Amino acid sequence: MKICPQCGKAHDDAIQVCPSDHSQLILINPSDDPMIGKLIDDRYRLIRKIGEGGMGAIYRAVHVENLRVCAIKLMTGLSKEDAIARFKREARNSVRIDSAHAVTVYDSGQTDEGLLFLAMEFIDGKPLSRVIAEERVLPIERVIHITNQIAEALAAAHSLPMIHRDLKPDNIMITRKGSNTDFVKVLDFGIAKALADPGGDNLTKTGFVLGTPVYMSPEQLLGEELDPRSDIYSLAIIVYEMLSGRLPFEGDNPQAVMMKRVMSEPIRLRAVAPTVSESVEVAVMAGLTRNRDTRPQTVEAFASALSRVTYGGTRIMGGAVTEQISTPGDGRTTAQFGGHQTRVDSSPAFTSQSPSSSTSGTRANPPATSGTRGNPTPFAPTDITQAATKPQHPDTAPETRVESTPVYAAPVTVRDLPPTALADPIIAKPESSRGKGFVIVASLVLAVVAIAAIVYILLRPAADTKNGFALLIKGAPAGSQVFINDVRRDAVSADGGLRISGIDPGSINIRVSREGFTDYAATLTGNKGETQTCEAQLLPATIDYSGPMVAVAAGEFVMGDDNHEADERPAHKVSVASFYLDKYEVSNAQYKKFCDATGHNSPLNPGFDPDYFAGKPDYPVLGVTFEDALAYASWAGKRLPTEQEWEKAASWDSVAHRKRQYTWGDQFTSDRANIATGHPVPTTEATGDLSPYGALNMAGNALEWVDAPYGPYEGNRTSDPDFQKGDRVIRGGTFVQASKTEEARGSYRNHAPRVFPAGKSLPVGIRCVISANDSRIQALLQANSR
Repeated sequence: MKICPQCGKAHDDAIQVCPSDHSQLILINPSDDPMIGKLIDDRYRLIRKIGEGGMGAIYRAVHVENLRVCAIKLMTGLSKEDAIARFKREARNSVRIDSAHAVTVYDSGQTDEGLLFLAMEFIDGKPLSRVIAEERVLPIERVIHITNQIAEALAAAHSLPMIHRDLKPDNIMITRKGSNTDFVKVLDFGIAKALADPGGDNLTKTGFVLGTPVYMSPEQLLGEELDPRSDIYSLAIIVYEMLSGRLPFEGDNPQAVMMKRVMSEPIRLRAVAPTVSESVEVAVMAGLTRNRDTRPQTVEAFASALSRVTYGGTRIMGGAVTEQISTPGDGRTTAQFGGHQTRVDSSPAFTSQSPSSSTSGTRANPPATSGTRGNPTPFAPTDITQAATKPQHPDTAPETRVESTPVYAAPVTVRDLPPTALADPIIAKPESSRGKGFVIVASLVLAVVAIAAIVYILLRPAADTKNGFALLIKGAPAGSQVFINDVRRDAVSADGGLRISGIDPGSINIRVSREGFTDYAATLTGNKGETQTCEAQLLPATIDYSGPMVAVAAGEFVMGDDNHEADERPAHKVSVASFYLDKYEVSNAQYKKFCDATGHNSPLNPGFDPDYFAGKPDYPVLGVTFEDALAYASWAGKRLPTEQEWEKAASWDSVAHRKRQYTWGDQFTSDRANIATGHPVPTTEATGDLSPYGALNMAGNALEWVDAPYGPYEGNRTSDPDFQKGDRVIRGGTFVQASKTEEARGSYRNHAPRVFPAGKSLPVGIRCVISANDSRIQALLQANSR
C-alpha cells in the first residue's frame, strides 16, 4: 500500500503520484510499524512515527477530509473504565487552555482496537531537552525568553484550574514562528493525572511510573495533593538546567537523587554556573524550596522575578507595569529593556517577545566603517569618541529589586530565611499529633526509597560483562560523576578510581564531572573483552596565580572557520594540553607594578585620554608592543598564549563538542561585548562577553597579543600578501569605533608589527597563560589540596 503524505489517501502500490494533489506517494511496509498507514477513527491517516515514550507513540498524520497535518498520540496500557474516563476528561480540559504556547488539542477518541488517542497540532521543531544536550548552557536572555513562554502556557492552565504534573524538557517543543526562532509549545497538559490510578499522585500509583522523577517536586514524590506550585518547582529545575547544563541534585544513583530532593537543599546555582549573577540565582533558587509556601506563589511571579533581576525591572508581567513606560507618536506603548526600547501591548504577560527582537535604544551598535581589513586602527583623537552610558548588566543589577517588589505571596526570599526555616518538617502536623506525623513522614520516605530502587533496577543500563569491554577511570577527584555517551553511570571512589563493565564495543564519549572542577572529556574505542584505562585529570576551575586564572582542559577542538575570512581557512582539528588563562586582561595597575620593578617604560597614553595609564588603574593596559608583552609575561611567571590556546579558550564548548561563533554563542548582540563603543571598560566589569571557561572580555575591550607569527594555516590555498609582512597575531575585538563586530568572533585573526612606529600606539593589551603541568602550578595545586 502507498499513501499520500499530503492528503493521507491510500493507493495501490502501482500508483506513483497522488491523483488528487500530485504528491509523490510513500510506500508503507507493515513490518516496520503495523500502525503506519492505518486510518484512525476513520479520519486520521498515520504517515510515520515521530516519537515514542512511556505513554505510547506519536505519529505524524493527516486528516483525510480537511487535509490538516497533525500529530496523533496513541496511548498504551489503559484498559480500565475509570482510567479511560479520566483520559477523556483531561483531554477535554486540554482543549480549554487558551495560550499560543500550549499545544492545541484538536480531538480525542478511541480506536477500534481500544487504543486511546489525542489529535494535536503538529510541531515542526525539537524538544528543549535536545537543545540543552546540544548547547549545554543557554544565555540568560534566551533562558528568560523561553521561560516566559512556558510560564504563559502554565498560567493559562492554572487559571482553569489545571496542573501539568509532568513538566520536563521533553514536553517543551522549540520551533520557529516568524522572527521568533525560540517559539515554545508545551505538551501533555494533565495527561500524567489522566493516566494515574484513582487518588492521582500517590507514589504507589501508576502516575509515578509514567511521570519523570528528575523534575518532580518534593510534594509529588511524597504523594501529597498537588497545586500549581508543583509546576513552578519543575519549571525552576528546567531554568536551572538551561543556565548551568546541570541538575540541582546529584547522586550516585536515582534513588539517592530523589532522597536528596525530599530531604536536602539543592546545589546553589552559582556553584555550578559561577557566571550567573547572584540576583538571578536568588530568583531561580526561590522556585526550588522544599516548602511550597516559600516558593513564588504563581508561575507569573516566578518568571517575572527572573526577568526583573536581569533586565532591571523593565518588564510588563502579570498585567502590571514594573517600570515607567512612554507612548511614542504612533500611539503604541514602549518600555525600556536594559537599554533597548521594545514595543509592547496591553495584553497579559508573556507576549512572546524575544529580547533579540527589540529595536535599538540608548546604546546602538555603530555601523561598520569602510576600508580594507588590515592592521588595527591606531589611537587618534579624531577617531575615538566617548560612547553613551552602557546599560546595566545582569551581574550588577541590584538584588533589592527582588526583595522590595511584592512578587511573592510570602514577603521573604530563600536567602532571608533563618537556617532552621529550610529544615522544617515537610508535612506539617498539629502539635497534638507530632508522633503520628513522624510515622507518616518516615513511611512515605521509606516508600520513596523502595519504589525508587525498583525504578532504578528497571532503568539502569545492563551490565553485559560477556560481550562488552570495561573502562577503568583513574586520577579523578573522589565523588566525580562519570558519563558515557551523556548517560550518568557511577561516581568515582575515594581513591580516585572507578571500573565500569559491560560497555558496548565501539567508540564512546566519556565525561567526568565534579563540582568546582573543569569537566574532563575524551573519546576512546574499546573492543570486546578489553579493559581501557582513562586518566581523567580534572583541574580546579579557578586558581589564584598572580591574579585569577581559569582552567582550560586538554583536548581536541576545531580551529579556524571555512565560512568567513580567507585567513581563517581551513577549519582544522587541533589538540592542546591543559592550561590556565588569565580571567581578566592585564590592567594598568598590574602593568605599573611590572614597570616599577623592572624599570620598563610605561606605554603611551591613548589620544582620547592623556591620563589613561596613571588615572585608570582598573582599565586594561593599552599600547603594549609584542616585546613589552613578552617581558611582562616572563616577569609575572607566565607566558603569552599560543594562537591555538587563545581560540580554544574563546570559542570551544568542550561539553557540547561544538564551536561558538562568539564567546557566548552564535548570535551577536551589541550589548554582549565592548566592541566599537569608543571607550574601554574596567577589566573586571561584568559584561555578557564571557568565554565557555569563564574568561572575560575575549571578544571585546582591548585587542590581545598571542605568541604566533601571522601566517597561513596548513592547507590554506588563499594567496594573501599580508602573510608576508612578518607581523604577529592579535586576537579579539576592540572598543575603537572603527572596529567591526565581525572582529568579536572567536576565530577572527588580525595582525600587528612587533614594534609600533615612532609616536604610534595600538589598542593592544595582554592576557597571559601558564601550562597546567608547569611545576609551579602543580606545587600550588598540591598545596591547596592539603
